[in-house]
Amino acid sequence: MLQKHVGVLFGENNSLKFDDKVEHKGSKLALIRLVILIIGVLLAVTASGIPLDKLTVVLGALSVGIGLGMQNIVNNFVSGIILIFEKPFRIGDYVELADKKGKVQDIGIRSSKMLTPQGSEVIIPNGDLLSGRLVNWTLSNDFLKTELVFKVSIDTDLQALSKVIEEEIEKTDKIVKNLPPEILINTILLDAVELKVLVWITDIYSEAGFKTDLYKRLLPRFKELQVKVM
Repeated sequence: MLQKHVGVLFGENNSLKFDDKVEHKGSKLALIRLVILIIGVLLAVTASGIPLDKLTVVLGALSVGIGLGMQNIVNNFVSGIILIFEKPFRIGDYVELADKKGKVQDIGIRSSKMLTPQGSEVIIPNGDLLSGRLVNWTLSNDFLKTELVFKVSIDTDLQALSKVIEEEIEKTDKIVKNLPPEILINTILLDAVELKVLVWITDIYSEAGFKTDLYKRLLPRFKELQVKVM
């Protein structure tokens, strides 16, 4: 019971929302849980008064049980210990594993919890986290290179359009100032040109809000230039 609620004792908040700005936390709580578990096992063995020779027999029987059907449990437990010391991610990191994406909400000994952008909580066995191809988007920082695509008429003055896009991007407060945006010609079609705009933003969780704000800024500017969006 103490192991389960140790996070509360150390100020851990389990009601983390996906778009909350939180301080990235390491695996200290998981390590504390592990220590409590080990101490609990040792105290239980000591209190039981089982002689050492009989304890060896019990451990031998347990090893047979592990061989028959506890491989996954042991694998996840060992993987949890490895994750505690290797620290490939922290609480609050945005990670991607196979088809799952979300913010790490809790790091446990056997499994970890992820909060998806849709608000669902996904329990992932630690063995999957250790053996799978894990992408941590926020290990070093929360920056994200986001992409916007515009398809405009072939007759558009691309130089003037690019200048307008750059001006409106600079007005936002969510961009990384020392990483200028890139405006590229992605495709040339019979009657249109497709532009790709690459922008570094300061917070991976504000991507949707940044795009919405920028589109609202650009729409009247496009009308001023009589840009025909295809």
